[in-house]
Amino acid sequence: MTLVWSAPNGFAIAGWRRVLIAGAAAWLAPAVFGLLVLGVLRLLGLERLGDTGLILWALGVLFVLSPVLSWMGLVAAAPLVAVLMDRGWFGWLPAIALGMAVGAAIGLLMGNDLGVTFGAAMLGIFRAVLGRLAPDAFREDADPSG
Repeated sequence: MTLVWSAPNGFAIAGWRRVLIAGAAAWLAPAVFGLLVLGVLRLLGLERLGDTGLILWALGVLFVLSPVLSWMGLVAAAPLVAVLMDRGWFGWLPAIALGMAVGAAIGLLMGNDLGVTFGAAMLGIFRAVLGRLAPDAFREDADPSG
């Protein structure tokens, strides 16, 4: 599969269940990563790391709290993901571009530029998980009937 194209009728091939599982994984993955960062910082001793530890702690907290705001982006992107998958345009580049666009729109509403980065990362995670759950949805010779 190319960076741009996916299987025509990919949404019908993947099905709602797999798409929802991929969305949930993309939604919760940053929080899990943040918890791991905070756990490592606790083991190493935050005060021993000085300013670097404080920056890592702040990033860990940001990742842990990201599901509080990122659901908006996933809800906004979901219909567009379905359309792109149906048309066979849900390769890596369109997924990341869609994440950047939705993240930029939500970031603009919230007055924060981090939305672009988080949007790109979340749709990249979404595309990776969905590619693992439904590999036939990303093959050119896939049969949409089953």
